Amino acid sequence: MKKNVLIIALFLSLLAGGCKDKSVLKPNISGAMGEVLMVMDDKWRNSPAGDSIKAVLMQPMEGLPQIEPIFKLSITPHRAFTDNIRTFRNIVITNVGEDVQEEGVRYRQGDTYAKGQAMVQINAKTAERFIELVDENQYKILAFLLKAERQRSINYYDRYEDAQLADKVGKQWGLDMIIPNILKIRKMTDTFTWLSNETPTMSQGLMVYSFDYHGENVLTKEYLLNKRDSVLHVNVPGPSDGSYMSTEYQVPVTYKVLEVNGHYTVEMRGLWKVVGDLMGGPFVLFAHLDYENSKVIVTDSYVYLPDEPKKRNFVWQMESLLYTVKFPGDEKPKS
Repeated sequence: MKKNVLIIALFLSLLAGGCKDKSVLKPNISGAMGEVLMVMDDKWRNSPAGDSIKAVLMQPMEGLPQIEPIFKLSITPHRAFTDNIRTFRNIVITNVGEDVQEEGVRYRQGDTYAKGQAMVQINAKTAERFIELVDENQYKILAFLLKAERQRSINYYDRYEDAQLADKVGKQWGLDMIIPNILKIRKMTDTFTWLSNETPTMSQGLMVYSFDYHGENVLTKEYLLNKRDSVLHVNVPGPSDGSYMSTEYQVPVTYKVLEVNGHYTVEMRGLWKVVGDLMGGPFVLFAHLDYENSKVIVTDSYVYLPDEPKKRNFVWQMESLLYTVKFPGDEKPKS
């Protein structure tokens, strides 16, 4: 009898403790990748205040062959912001009026209404102040929402990693990187790795190569593009005899400096083409500085989707993998 009482007491204790973790009880997020729900009353929706935040969220994404907004935006007034849509993956809540207690922009990542939800709240007493806040914080707002989408992709691919292939790639290049099981080996030599996900309508590819680091000049835009073109010319043939992958210079290639998992990284994005054939699409390249080994490791991703104008999400999927590159000497990412 005493044993039964002890078991029941232990069960109730575990149950009570579990209920304290309310995130377990939250539903999963809703909405598709790249979608944002903005809560804004009709009064401001088509005003300069509404236009200011819409211009930030819906600005064209860089490095795509067709114009596509960074986020697909849906708008609902506060009165309609009810339980059935509160689980949206990305939410921007706006409050404009004299009843606002504290002005500013707040960010919440986690499980306000759903697990893995990202929420931005913009509070202002006047429309003019709202526009100022959006202008002052536009890059932070975008970075927050983009990071949330990227982390969801990373979490997904981490669950479906090809551990054997990831280990093989890691040992070859002296790094740790998530390689999902959708990627298969197209080519692997001592100096070049090419993985891809091939479907009847699309190709997503990841290429890895390296070169010696002997000063900042090897991380300039011109040097990296010249190196890219020379490596792809030799290693990535096109479908026609003599054709090969290269960079499309009719559209500007963007260049940014980032820190990825504690190491210096150059990001470039633009369009690729096949010289000698009619193929092309977007690419995102990260040049990672492995300072301890005096090497630059390049992870170069691309998408080929000729029959679909919307390529943003497929580019994001491949780009997320580039953010998982870590070297043995890297700092642990801050939580």
